[in-house]
Amino acid sequence: MNYEAFLAETERISTLPEREQLNFYTDVMNQETGKTKVAMMACFYKALLYYHAGDYLTAKEILEPLIIDYQSYEYMPELISCFNLMGVIAYCEGEYILTRYFFKRGLKIAENHKEKSRYSYEYNNIALTYIAQQDYVKALGYILMADQYLGDSDEKMGAYVYLNMASIYHNLSRLRESAEAYNKCVEKYHGYQYVEHDLLICGMLLAFKKKNWEQYETFQKKVLDKMDEMYVSEFIDACKAIFDCAMEDKDTALVYGILARMEAYVNLHPDELKVCLKVEEYKYTYAKSIGDKGGMLAALERKDALYAKMIPALETQRSLEFERYFEVNRKLQQSVENETRANQVKTEFLANMSHDIRTPINGIMGMLTMIANERSDQEKVDECIGKIDACTKHLLSLVNDVLDMTKLETDAVVLEQEPFNLDQVCVETMEMIEFQAVEAGLHVYAEHDDVLDVNLIGSPLQLKKILVNLYGNSIKYNKPQGAIYTSLRELERSETSVSYEFKIRDTGIGMTKEFIETRLYEPFIQGENAGRSQYGGTGLGMSIVKQLVERMHGSIQVESTPGVETCFTVILPFAIDLNPPQRRKRLENADISGKRILVVEDNELNMEIAEYILKEAGASVEKAENGKVALEQYQISKEGYYDAILMDLMMPVMDGYEAARQIRSSDRADAKTIPIVAMSANAYMEDVKKCLAAGMNEHVSKPVFKDTLLSALATQMNVK
Repeated sequence: MNYEAFLAETERISTLPEREQLNFYTDVMNQETGKTKVAMMACFYKALLYYHAGDYLTAKEILEPLIIDYQSYEYMPELISCFNLMGVIAYCEGEYILTRYFFKRGLKIAENHKEKSRYSYEYNNIALTYIAQQDYVKALGYILMADQYLGDSDEKMGAYVYLNMASIYHNLSRLRESAEAYNKCVEKYHGYQYVEHDLLICGMLLAFKKKNWEQYETFQKKVLDKMDEMYVSEFIDACKAIFDCAMEDKDTALVYGILARMEAYVNLHPDELKVCLKVEEYKYTYAKSIGDKGGMLAALERKDALYAKMIPALETQRSLEFERYFEVNRKLQQSVENETRANQVKTEFLANMSHDIRTPINGIMGMLTMIANERSDQEKVDECIGKIDACTKHLLSLVNDVLDMTKLETDAVVLEQEPFNLDQVCVETMEMIEFQAVEAGLHVYAEHDDVLDVNLIGSPLQLKKILVNLYGNSIKYNKPQGAIYTSLRELERSETSVSYEFKIRDTGIGMTKEFIETRLYEPFIQGENAGRSQYGGTGLGMSIVKQLVERMHGSIQVESTPGVETCFTVILPFAIDLNPPQRRKRLENADISGKRILVVEDNELNMEIAEYILKEAGASVEKAENGKVALEQYQISKEGYYDAILMDLMMPVMDGYEAARQIRSSDRADAKTIPIVAMSANAYMEDVKKCLAAGMNEHVSKPVFKDTLLSALATQMNVK
């Protein structure tokens, strides 16, 4: 179920009986297998129903797994509400320290996600815990923080904050400030719409303290009139306020009146033991004030009888709660420690990345300085250019790893299911790594056993990333004059599907069993921290491999002997392409001389590079700085004037997507046939698909490599 449908159904069932609502949320929780928004909200609403029913234990049992594992869920503001509900339940049970823990955790999450509209709510909640403990000084500090962030909250929140502020100032005997807060609650925040009963009680107490007897009697009458509408907690607060005022004022009639009111309530609600205890507590207090020892003794006996009735259940509950509290606390602490460790690892990663990025940049700057100083020494210049090329490719590798990991962590990677040729993927991969292996002084041995099906349907881009990362590790962590052995074999086959085993073994430094089991697939981790300068890289490669393999429904295993060798085995399933398309062979080193190409690029440096590559290959170039200019130049040109268009995507005024769409939709004879090749830093499959959907023929990712660009253009122009 998607989130919008869930919200609509939640709205629809809100007036149905509680049992039907519970059944709906239970069904949703059973159906949602992932840590989704829908799973989180179903859990929250189900717990909320049990909370309103007074079944705090069940509500907590529902919420606790979510609270403990909250980092695994997709973030949404309602996650904070889950912590708040746990806090409210703890508050109702008198566990104020635990209450504060949940409220402060909710505040921390709000701060991490810049949810400023929640700040006031959380600070107000924390203040309430100190009010309950009669620590009004600390309560004042938090309520003033709540006031500070009211600008980001709504009117209802303002009413709550100023009601509580009035109560705090009242208990600190700062009556002028209490009255100001009270009036602000009523007048600015229309408090009687939201907190009518609490405002009446607060107003009565404030009038009593200020000895405004007429106002006090007015409020008292209103409180008494509203008591039948109040929740239990409000009823107890109202009774306490009236009883305290009556005792201080020595108003015997009012004392008897409020006690009678409480006894009538108990007769209607005999299970409300808190009210029963308050009745006996007030009877004892009154009897003591008039010296009635018999009344005191009778009240104590009834109170003891109530406690005797309550204590066994309370002790059992306390014992269970004690165990649950420590178990939840242990798991939460573990969660916090994991979060702290993850943050430390990311901090180390950023520090290492700073080093890894600066190293090739320093190399590039140094080589450029040498070129400037040694222009007459062509051999030296060529050597420097080669080193600059190596540095830029290393930089690109670092950036690509970080982007891949970010995409995977945010579930933004789209695994395409498209026809591809396995031989072609393997050849292209080997071409990429063989040169690196030879440069490193390594020998590569490859064998393919009984590979019958090469036309497959799957994700060739992700397969290539898996293989390149594994080969890259075998090169990086190998020994001088070492070797890499690679094999491919078919494991299982049906009429429509096949599984392949890719095995890559190297004679490198190896890994310990402990490292493989605990750290190999963690992001930002490298095998030998002391050897960073030797091995370099982001430490993301194996984490990327692991996640991609799992998303492709495959498996990965590793066997390693420290100092001897490492062998990775990846098994991946694919669908067999029963109707393979005729693939157009990519043209290598094709001649594009004499071709006129319109280059659309807003970045001057990128334009200069593209222009140089094309002109050096013999093509003529016309330039446009954005999609709008390109469209205009195309429209005023003769049909067939341009042989191809090289189009950047992200540009001001009009982007490449829109320009391509408008070119394709024009009524010119060549509108549907002129080759449009995208040229962009957006290199993911979803970006490529977006280009194709806009009418472009091919996508070349930046940074642009000469051979790749010329081959793409030549292929699309069908030149030989």
